Formats: sequence, C-alpha cells, structure tokens
Amino acid sequence: MFDAVIIGAGLAGLLCGARLARAGLKVLILEKKPQAGGTSAVFRRGGYAFPMGPLAFSHPGKVKGYLAEAGLTEDISVHRNHYQLVAPGWDIIISRPLQELRACLKARFPAEHAGLNGFFAELENLIGLSLDLEGWHPDYTPRRLSTGNQDPETRARTEAIRQAGWTPCSEVLNRFLSDTGLKSLLGSMGVSPPEMSWLNLGFMWNIMSGVGVWTPGGGIHGLARRLEDAFAAAGGELRVMTTVHRILVENGRAAGVRTGDGAEFRGGWVVSNTDVKRTFLDMLDPSHVPADFLETVRRRPYTGSELCVYIGIDPARVDLSRMKASHLILAKEVRLRDQPPGDDFDDREVEVCRWSETNPGLCPPGREVLVLRAAYPYEEVADWKIGDKMRRQGYLDMKRALAASLLRTVESELPGLTSAVERMEVATPLTYEDWGNRFQGSIAGWSWAPDKAGFSRKLRVETPVEGLLSVGVYASSELFLGGVPTALFTGRTAADLILGD
Repeated sequence: MFDAVIIGAGLAGLLCGARLARAGLKVLILEKKPQAGGTSAVFRRGGYAFPMGPLAFSHPGKVKGYLAEAGLTEDISVHRNHYQLVAPGWDIIISRPLQELRACLKARFPAEHAGLNGFFAELENLIGLSLDLEGWHPDYTPRRLSTGNQDPETRARTEAIRQAGWTPCSEVLNRFLSDTGLKSLLGSMGVSPPEMSWLNLGFMWNIMSGVGVWTPGGGIHGLARRLEDAFAAAGGELRVMTTVHRILVENGRAAGVRTGDGAEFRGGWVVSNTDVKRTFLDMLDPSHVPADFLETVRRRPYTGSELCVYIGIDPARVDLSRMKASHLILAKEVRLRDQPPGDDFDDREVEVCRWSETNPGLCPPGREVLVLRAAYPYEEVADWKIGDKMRRQGYLDMKRALAASLLRTVESELPGLTSAVERMEVATPLTYEDWGNRFQGSIAGWSWAPDKAGFSRKLRVETPVEGLLSVGVYASSELFLGGVPTALFTGRTAADLILGD
C-alpha cells in the first residue's frame, strides 16, 4: 500500500513524487517508457542528441524554486534565448523590452502611433495586474487552499484578470489598430491571425519581452534526471516499462491502479501525469465520472500537432548569417485565415532553433543540431496509423518527402542547408502520439482560444473523482507560466493538496 501512486514520470510527476517522498510518504511512480522524463528527454542518433519535447522554458526563478522544494538545491545555469521573425515585410527581433518594441513599431507604422500607445498601455497594465497571478488569482488556487478573503482592491484586480481570461485578444487589437500584419505580430508573435485570450497574450508578451525564455545548462532533460535522482534519494520507487490501464475507484474515491499485466498497486492518492483525455476517457470507468465533465473533456480541443525535423549539420557548409537569434520564426508567404495550406511550407510559420548552441556537448565536435518545426494537422497523417507504433507501407517515404519540403523552405533563408545535413530524424503528429503519449499529437495542452474554454476554472489539478489529481501541462487550461514551469507548478500544487500544506 502506497500513500500515492503517480502515473507517468514527466517533470510534473517527478517533482510531485520527490516532494511527497521528502515529506516521508511512500510513493510509487509508474512509467510506460524505458526512462523517466516524459517528453523532457533526448534521443541519440549517430553521435547527435535530439530533444523529444520542450526546447527551453520561461520564469527560471520559479523553476529553480520549484526544483529546490523537491531537493535540487545546486545552482542551475541558464542561457537566454532570443527570437527573430522573418516574414513578408518583417525582419525583427521580437524578444526585446516592450518599450523598445513599441518604439520600433511606431517608426514602422507612423499612422498607428496613437493606437500603438493605447495598445501597449493596456498590455502593460494587464501584465502589472497579472504579475502575482500564481499567488492570488482564484482560478489558479485550488479550492481547498483558497481562503476566499479578499479586500476590495484585490477583488477588483481578480475580476479584471478573470474577464481578460475570457476576452479574445483580437477584440483589444481591433479596438486600437487597423493594419492586419501589425495585429498578427502583436496578437500571435508571428503572422498568424490572433486567437488566444487577452490574458494569455499578456502572459506571452511578459515572457517574451520581460521574463525571457531560457535554456538550462545540460538541457531540460538534465532537469528530469536530477528530479529522478532526488526522488530516489528521498526513498521513492520508480518502475519503468509499466503501463497503467485502469485507475481503480472504490466507494467514490481513487484507490490505486491496474497495469497492463494485471498487477494492482493501491494508494491513498492517485496522481495522473498523462493527458486529461487519456486519463478520463481511457483509464477510468465512465460510471465513476460526472457525465457533464466527461462531455467537456471529449468536446474541448487540445492544441494542434506539428511536423518536427531534427538535423545534425556541418555548420561550415551552410550560411547561418541570417539567423540573428537562437530561434528564427520564418514565414515566406502570409496565408489568409480561411486559405488551405499549400503543398509546401512556404505559407506556414516555421521555427528554426539552434538547439545545440548552448549545449555543444550534445553533438560531435564542430557540428550543430538544428530543430525545424511547423504546425501540421493530425488529420493529415491519421490514415497512416494501423496500430500502436505501426504504420502503413510508404509512411517513411511520406515523412522524408515532408522533411525535404520543410528543408527547402528553410533553405531560402539558410543557403546550403540541405547539403550540410549529416543526420536527420523526422517526427510527425503520429510520433508525438505514440512516443510522446500526447492525444492526437497535441504539443501544448488545451486550445488557447477563449471561446473554446469549456471549463469554469483554469487550474485542473483537482478532478471530480475524489483522491485523483492531475498534473502536467494538461492540468491547466492555459500555460500561464509557459510549458515547463506550468507543469512544475501543477506538480507542486498536487503535492500541497496531498500534504494538506
């Protein structure tokens, strides 16, 4: 009998387990893959290491604080990433202070002077209201931990934040600005039509311009290894290659899990570090879950998937001078909202990351790793799947053709890229689904569109099943701190609930 059984050894599950074990609880983590870390891991091919999931994270101070609570007290070096947008009419570093960005845009769009002043004033006010979001906003405070006692000023701030969370950012942009390209830049940090909430846009610009996006020394996979070590040092038990098929519920409360080989592990609490759809639609008997909640889980969409091409290159054979930042957001053409995608990637946003720039030890001497990513619908590849990690004949050729098309698009900005490739691996939405354990390959949690909200509250750690908690990026309706710190925050919150702290 365990005090807590955790399904999945991602960052959130490991952090939750380490905190509980350090508090003296008997904790078991079950992981279906051969190693811990979830998508915060690397895979190695021909001397190159490639990232399976996140490339960097925001709020490094919070990340370090969460890790310290789990027993990782040694200092973690971090390197800031910067972002460059290259698109029709644009070649701009967007990861700059808001004041600098506003001045740059006012020089480019003199007719939008007054609108830009108004927009940035509203944005800075929103960011100011939201800075202490984690500490006092009711949607990010578990019900049992909230005092409910707020003074009038705090109540007013709370309501303003709540309203921003359900307001499409396009409403605010349209109120101040008229240029479509400018609205797309400020509303999506690219050339896509704005669709996220006003609150989420505030988070994103606070991260991009102020807090920053950072890569830790040793990579994000190094954080997973350290958490795994901290969990083991505190007496926790980790079992890999163990798939959970059913969450057991007795007398209305989660009581443990049953694995694929029929073994049962009992626990006073069950914590799921897998995505919410898999947890509630696959692992639970529907009779144990309120019907309206199940319907919301079914109906509400996740974010989409992507095509990812990992390449190990000889940098001497490619011109990288156009990359003025570690991340290049490239769009050769601007596609209208209702226009279908073309046969290539010229009309899609492509992100190019010099991933090994801050971790040269992850590739052979004198070589680099680039990661190329572009949104790609799951439906485009779904028919290739005939079973778990099984594909129809021709799938590999299809992947190679997609990768070649993506490389051609990027090569227009980085001449010589194709000839510089020494190693290439390709991930489609099916890869994210089968190896990343993401429902239909989703890469960034729930949909960010406010009109698809579905849930009344944004924090989803507590579930309708007593004794069952959810952690990870799907345990929050918005990645309000960015992916990695939001995941860690949910793991910390679940541990607090179990400990009654």
